[in-house]
Amino acid sequence: MQSSQEVESRMQAFREMCKRRGLRITPQRMEVLRQVVCTDEHPDVDVILRRVRKRIPNVSLDTVYRILYRLEDEGLISRVQMSGDRLRFDGNTGSHHHFVCSQCGMVLDFASEDVDQVRLPDEVQTWGEIKGRHLQIRGVCRQCLSGRRRQKAK
Repeated sequence: MQSSQEVESRMQAFREMCKRRGLRITPQRMEVLRQVVCTDEHPDVDVILRRVRKRIPNVSLDTVYRILYRLEDEGLISRVQMSGDRLRFDGNTGSHHHFVCSQCGMVLDFASEDVDQVRLPDEVQTWGEIKGRHLQIRGVCRQCLSGRRRQKAK
């Protein structure tokens, strides 16, 4: 979870980006961003909508989607697609990778310079310009292994 200082720094960066681009700084935009960057849970749109509605009860699902996609386009959040899972969003825009529990769906971030420095096969270089790397490790988390966490609904 990001510190309140980190969250506020991200909120300020968003305000500055809006001013540069001539976009209105709306309470809806600010709250959607806050709900993604203040957690390391990688929430899906339903979770984000529920949390935003606690502060802005009349916000629509469509509005939340539009804001999320705009935030992604601006590089302030990223979209995380786990195979067979709902679309989720990540407030951590730094270089990192994910451990995904295949039973409960929990996602944990980890950074690894070793992974970031792995030499890619020459063939990959011919496919185009590499802009980033993302490793996703799938497994079963300790809580699921010990039976302490409920499995996600299939």
